[in-house]
Amino acid sequence: MTDGDDLTLLLMSGSWYPENAYMTLLADALREAGVEVRTPSLPLFFPLTRAVLANPDADAMQLDWIYDYYVTTGTGFGPANALVSFLRAAAFLIEVALVSLLGVGVVRTVHNERHHEELYPRTERVVNEFVFAVADAVTVKCTAAADAVAAAYRVPEADEMHVVPDGNFVAAYENDVSRGAARRDLGIDDDAFVVLFFGLIREYKGVPDLVEAFADLDAPDAELWLVGNPHDERIEAQIAALARSDPRIETRLEFVSDERIQYFLNAADALALPYRRILNSGTAHLGLSYGRPVIAPAIGCLPETVPPENELLYDPSDDDALAEALRRAYDHPDLESIGCANHCHARSQSWAQAAGALTDIYREAADGGRRSIRTRICGPLLPVDGPDSGQ
Repeated sequence: MTDGDDLTLLLMSGSWYPENAYMTLLADALREAGVEVRTPSLPLFFPLTRAVLANPDADAMQLDWIYDYYVTTGTGFGPANALVSFLRAAAFLIEVALVSLLGVGVVRTVHNERHHEELYPRTERVVNEFVFAVADAVTVKCTAAADAVAAAYRVPEADEMHVVPDGNFVAAYENDVSRGAARRDLGIDDDAFVVLFFGLIREYKGVPDLVEAFADLDAPDAELWLVGNPHDERIEAQIAALARSDPRIETRLEFVSDERIQYFLNAADALALPYRRILNSGTAHLGLSYGRPVIAPAIGCLPETVPPENELLYDPSDDDALAEALRRAYDHPDLESIGCANHCHARSQSWAQAAGALTDIYREAADGGRRSIRTRICGPLLPVDGPDSGQ
């Protein structure tokens, strides 16, 4: 008998992101622990309530990226987007309350402190405050995340949150291409020093800052590879223009299939993630899993994600720190040892451990101990001046 026997979980984002490595690895680990994991379809109207009614034996529900339930950007008109988002948020809050009243334990897993594009901040605060208040448990990825969430919102307190680090991505992606083969495939010289940015290109990830810092690296044999799908056409045009300013910069501004990820990671000497703000980074976990040194700011969960041997974190309040970190990586006598330490650290991060901790949390949420919604909610829950302007 396993710890998760007779425990049924509704993993709500599972049907939205079935190929997301985090979601797949988590679901597989939970099933291995004996939890019956279901990923209900999520229709536009009342997805939470309909999921519970369709699964009357469910014990707990995990909510991951709650922006999906209310953020609207596709009407083509800013005020209309804001109004629709506000109305969807109100419906979502009613749903969260109904799910709690129906006896299903609500577990909120926090991935971001705030929406990455900072859309509809007042509506977002209302939604987060309410969900935190109603949830039977809140999980975060590191202690710094607990502190950040507690500082940003009225509830919950840092010591009320459960810290459950993610596992690694070692088994999630193919990794059988050597450094030499990867470089030959991409047309990179063997003796080039390659800095890689990898992932969806969004404003908060600071790619222009990386280009500016790389320009200060006086190293003709250095190359900066910017690889990933731009979030929108404006960012794509900006990055393409920046890349033209330095012949050492290569771009692959497109989606990268899973089987091609290993070519870029294995060809790189270091992975650079110049985030302007971040709480958790799946790409950092990816870099560790491929044994790449990681250049990144010492913010959010990153100092707890990488091992001490990764000496390439920098102070983002120092304007020159990113350029200095690039120089440290370029001059480092043994980057391979950092990569090995990162890979070993990644392997020590187990999805089985995460699933075991989460199973206990789900069971506690399902077993009761809920306070009434009335006593758990502090202060006004809805903005009195209507929906956000979208600014």
